[in-house]
Amino acid sequence: VFTEGLKKVSQRDYNKGLPKIAASFGFTKSSVSRHWIKATEKKLKELNTRDLGKLGIIAVLIDGKRFSSRGVVIAMGIGLDGRKWILGIYECSTENSAACLSLLSDLESRGLAERDLLFVVDGGSGLNKALEERYDVDKKDSRRAVRVRCFIHKWRNIEKNISDECKSEAAGLFWGIRDAQSLDGAIGCADALEAILYKDNQSALKSFREAREDLLMLHRLKIGVSLKKFFSSTNAIESLNNLAEEDLRRVKKWKGSRHFQRWIATTCL
Repeated sequence: VFTEGLKKVSQRDYNKGLPKIAASFGFTKSSVSRHWIKATEKKLKELNTRDLGKLGIIAVLIDGKRFSSRGVVIAMGIGLDGRKWILGIYECSTENSAACLSLLSDLESRGLAERDLLFVVDGGSGLNKALEERYDVDKKDSRRAVRVRCFIHKWRNIEKNISDECKSEAAGLFWGIRDAQSLDGAIGCADALEAILYKDNQSALKSFREAREDLLMLHRLKIGVSLKKFFSSTNAIESLNNLAEEDLRRVKKWKGSRHFQRWIATTCL
């Protein structure tokens, strides 16, 4: 019912959607609307009150997304059993550190572990600042969580600044960091890449050095090949955001924060 509601009613395709949801929601547009509001209120409450301590979350992906005039930061968790869970949302205009800190505080109040988590991020300054403030991710001896940088985002930042002549060699070394069989091999690729960037573009070199330790973190954790590939990008949560965008694309005007949060919570869940 929820799938049909999202795919049909939200796109004004009543003729195709109505026969399938009529038994649950009724026939008139106003009846559909009233029941939909009631049902999505339950979904929002479910998202905001769920006990996260029972999910066994060991990794968290956080990303921001705009939907028309509204923005939101979404947190996705990965459990020990491999299942993905939507942990929470925080409505905000931009993905700033204050919004990310508020989201993290809410998640911890509902049972998310306060340490020993793996965060996979796209490199946004607001989220990085929040993780440093809350988990000391940049302090090797006292960090309470670790941060892995999305390889795809970082390569895009580097690629757009370097010359065409060195792109092929630089790409091979960059992805060699991720695919190396050992930490020493990854460090070797990183050192070689720095040497190339030093000659070609100092801005690209600075961008790489800023993320170098986060890119090597996968090897320091000594995880397997398949997990290493999965946690090397934020693809999982970006896929969620793209699907949500498709579901909500026909909503042109949000009637306040509650309207927006009901829809985004239902879509994400």
